[in-house]
Amino acid sequence: MTQATIENTAAADPSVAASDPVLPELTREQHAMALVKSYVPWSAGAGLLPMPFIDMAALVAVQLRMLSKLSDLYQVPFRENGVKSTVSSLLGSVVSTSVGGALGSLVKAIPVVGPLVGIAAVPSVYSAATYAIGRVFVTHLAAGGTFLNFDADKMRAYFVAEYEKAKAESEPQKAA
Repeated sequence: MTQATIENTAAADPSVAASDPVLPELTREQHAMALVKSYVPWSAGAGLLPMPFIDMAALVAVQLRMLSKLSDLYQVPFRENGVKSTVSSLLGSVVSTSVGGALGSLVKAIPVVGPLVGIAAVPSVYSAATYAIGRVFVTHLAAGGTFLNFDADKMRAYFVAEYEKAKAESEPQKAA
């Protein structure tokens, strides 16, 4: 079909022109969660870095960038130093409740097998942690909170639950 044919058909039958689905506008929370999900693969990439502690530094950098973008979306002030300690506090709760990122990062230091074990385990831990941190902050910011009044102790259980949920979703289903 030529462009003229398409235009003539659309002029004769308005339903043809209207056949393109109109996407509904996303809410701010939907935009925020799409933003969070866009940073999850970057976290997995940080987990692939073979050097211990460099991978964790990359993870924190990815998460801080994500939170900075969320602050723009919700129009709340963002101070990296204050947020960094909050993120570290939340990540510490995951490390203490499971074999988390720090141990996985240290495993990479073991010659030969360390990098292989790290590559197999760490990206999913980092991805789940980033998703959970994003989810927690989206919930907090959507409720009118700011980075200044975020209480990591009150949100810790929610963070761990979101982390476990994200981790379970990223693991392949095991046959019964």
